[in-house]
Amino acid sequence: MEPDEILTHLKRIPMFRELDEEGEQELLRLVPHIREQTYQPGEQVLTDRQAPDRMLLIISGQVKVTRADKGPRTGILDLGLHGPGTILGRQSLEIGDFESTKAEAVDETRALSLPFRDLVRTYQKSDYLREHLQAPLSSQRLIHTLRQIPLFGDLAGRTGELELYQIAQITHEQYFEHGEWLFRQGEVSDRLIYMLEGRARLTLTDQEGTTQRVGELEQGERAGETGLLVGDFHDVTAIAEGYARGVYILHSEFNELLRERPYLRRNLKVSAPVEKRRRLRRFDWIRQDEWAVSVVQRHWTRLFNQIAEPVVIFLLLLPAMILLLMSEPAILNVLSGLLAVPMLGLLGIIIYQYFNWRDDYFVLTTQRMVHIERVWPFTTHHEEVPLDKVQDIFEIQPRLAANLMGYGNLILQTAGETINIDMDFVPNPGRLRRQISEQIERARARSILQNRGQIRELLTHRIHPETAPPARTGPATAVDSASQKTPSRLLPGMLVASVWQYFFPPSKLEMDDGNTIIWQRYWLPGLMHSAPAILALLLVALGGPLYFLVVSTSEIPLGWIVTWLFAIAVLLGVSLWLIEDWRNDYFELTPSRVVLFERLPLLLKESRREANLDRIQNLGYRIPSIPARILDYGHVHFETAGTEGRFVLHYVRHPKRVQSTISNRQYQFRQLQSQLEAERRQQELLTWFSTYDELQREPGA
Repeated sequence: MEPDEILTHLKRIPMFRELDEEGEQELLRLVPHIREQTYQPGEQVLTDRQAPDRMLLIISGQVKVTRADKGPRTGILDLGLHGPGTILGRQSLEIGDFESTKAEAVDETRALSLPFRDLVRTYQKSDYLREHLQAPLSSQRLIHTLRQIPLFGDLAGRTGELELYQIAQITHEQYFEHGEWLFRQGEVSDRLIYMLEGRARLTLTDQEGTTQRVGELEQGERAGETGLLVGDFHDVTAIAEGYARGVYILHSEFNELLRERPYLRRNLKVSAPVEKRRRLRRFDWIRQDEWAVSVVQRHWTRLFNQIAEPVVIFLLLLPAMILLLMSEPAILNVLSGLLAVPMLGLLGIIIYQYFNWRDDYFVLTTQRMVHIERVWPFTTHHEEVPLDKVQDIFEIQPRLAANLMGYGNLILQTAGETINIDMDFVPNPGRLRRQISEQIERARARSILQNRGQIRELLTHRIHPETAPPARTGPATAVDSASQKTPSRLLPGMLVASVWQYFFPPSKLEMDDGNTIIWQRYWLPGLMHSAPAILALLLVALGGPLYFLVVSTSEIPLGWIVTWLFAIAVLLGVSLWLIEDWRNDYFELTPSRVVLFERLPLLLKESRREANLDRIQNLGYRIPSIPARILDYGHVHFETAGTEGRFVLHYVRHPKRVQSTISNRQYQFRQLQSQLEAERRQQELLTWFSTYDELQREPGA
């Protein structure tokens, strides 16, 4: 059937009759989704076993329509014969505008079938249809719907209505057929869903793999406030029962709207748990699929223990200082000035300890536990442990004061190894322990669901070979714009370029494949390390000619010249040894391991230590001094579960970035290993099923 003919039939539907020429152009979007179907006499056209999922327009023939009588007299109610122009199934876009009827062809019947899903999708993408059709996304209807969501409950009055109108512009609609997922446990929650009609059952899979029904999502209810405002993983799976229809708001679009509209941001009625997470600190090392759950600062008693003595001494000296200042003799004023020196020192100690306490905190995310400590203003320590490595959590309240004040210590333990994260003076340690345990259980449940999903995809491919097999996602190439480029193209001449690169090597090199990264020690600390020998070399090398210019050459003993040349040779050798020893050490990061190379010049000694990324347990970095903080270099360290022990990558440039790169590679490697292990188990299962099927087909089975 031609598009113009289909459009003519669509204009007979009451909801489309009043549309003008622009509306007709919008209706043409529906044409690719419409199918012409022919039904033979006695063939079922529509069933009443569930809500209709399409709109049927009879264009020729007749159908017999019946409906189950829901009145006092149960039975089948005959609604008569219906011919061309009759609309069956969904009557419009209005909520609940349908009747569960059964239709059967009386004679050969032709009908146009429009899936309701495609009608909803076309409608929500068209600004014209949203404004001219009576449906949930029309402005006034949608504003009324948004008022039913508690999050927007405080948007009252004219100003509130304007804000709701802005939210309405980024609100979308979606229709789900029976058995379809609204969202799945373990997937990223990136939207708020409000149910317009229908319902969905909610199921939960625990860390043991057991799935149970935990509730329902019905008309007028919503889900995903955390996903809209913060982001996280879904904790349950929602599956449409019969059908489900809802509107949703995306996290990305809503965040952009909040940035533009401060009134809306201030007047959201956010639930207490979500608001608490919204107010957490932001960290630039958080991954795209990772969210902070809790940020905990050490208990105030830790600060009290550190400043108690300086505060007591300061308070004891303060009255003496005041008395001396109030005294008449000038000598006492001098004494008060001398007394001010230790008092200022004590005050400095108190301020220093306060900043140290303030910048020491623990961060629990959906994937790891992180400890960040800044020894103000000198050094920075960063340590982390993946949650999937943690097997046991011990809570200790070491003394009576800890019980009375509500603080304690936590110990995270893996298989045979204790993670060395100093988690003492933790306020309310029981709550943090429960939060860590909850995130570990969530991570294990996500892993189980991910494996099940991969098995489902692989079985689907085996049963339907035309379906594309699931793609394996390997580790992504490192993205780091800070890599330094070799200046050989910038400096004239290969010799000058080689000398430059020898003395000032780049801190980071990426191999051609993009998967291997090499970090060398930063050349500036090495230059400072070699500075005494280099300065001595320059002094001797320049001092000799100056001395020869002053003294006549004939008066200089030959032994002095030989000694001078020998001193230059020795100092040059020492300088080159120190430089070569510094630049010889480097470490290499591949998609599966970290390799540390340590070599002495002249091939006197060479060692190579390596560790698989999945064995790294305690990854962190340390910035050792103020110059290191200014120049952004430091030490990256980690421990392994095996015999390799502790690795320290000394004097690397951008240690925070290096630590983050290793952490991301470790995460990608674990994901790949998990996927490979799941595929191996899937192949074993498929082999079992295939062998069982062959045995069933054998004669006599």
